Amino acid sequence: MRIFEELIDCLEIERGDRIWLSSEIVKLALLCRKAGVEFDASALLDCFQSAIGEDGTLLLPTFTFVFSNTGRYDYTRSRGVTGTLGNAALQRGDFVRTQHPMHSFAVWGKDREKLCGMKNKHAFGTDSPFAYCRENNVKQIMLGTDYVHAMTFVHYVETMCAVPYRFAKSFTGIYVTRDGMQEERTYDYAARRLDVGTTEQFNRIGAILEERGIAQVKDYCGITSYIVSLGDSYNVIREDILHNQCGNIYDFKVSREELFKGYGG
Repeated sequence: MRIFEELIDCLEIERGDRIWLSSEIVKLALLCRKAGVEFDASALLDCFQSAIGEDGTLLLPTFTFVFSNTGRYDYTRSRGVTGTLGNAALQRGDFVRTQHPMHSFAVWGKDREKLCGMKNKHAFGTDSPFAYCRENNVKQIMLGTDYVHAMTFVHYVETMCAVPYRFAKSFTGIYVTRDGMQEERTYDYAARRLDVGTTEQFNRIGAILEERGIAQVKDYCGITSYIVSLGDSYNVIREDILHNQCGNIYDFKVSREELFKGYGG
């Protein structure tokens, strides 16, 4: 589809890229409608695959919180809450889902088996897909969405920095495997302290990443996208946590000085 091909050109995707694709496709679907064509999520995924080639890797978030909310997760049937494209990928045979029940990705490409073989207990652990994104300087493309709604990578940096407003919370429940087996499993998630009252302000850190050339802003027919080199972003986010009390990441209802008192990272 010509619209998708032009979008890919605008995003300057290259062969061999490792891409985390987050999306809000409403404007893109409307653009297709105006052009007299039906939006096809699978065709868009095809275009991304063609652009990065077999040496590239494509990750789409398929996050869901049914495991923590209900105590049961089905690897095959639990739909993601993070967008149409992720769920479209799960319906295809060429994408495979990573294993964590709360923060999973649908993955295609060169590193698919590596990512889907990870058995990380903590959603944001050193053995998680988020660590892979840092180590491989994955490009996160926020298609039609922004930092506030899509930059989950911040929570990985927070976990590595052991921030004082989050803690590892364990959830135990029934996990239905890819093979249909039911197992009792326990997984961890970086929960927020409710007494702190955090409000995400990730667009602030996004602006700094843009100033430093770590993030780019692209516009295609009124659809704004952000592209972030996640590995390069790590130290910028870490610096704000350790030396600016998260001033460019969150607003808190409590005093920053009190919250970070005695905090050493």
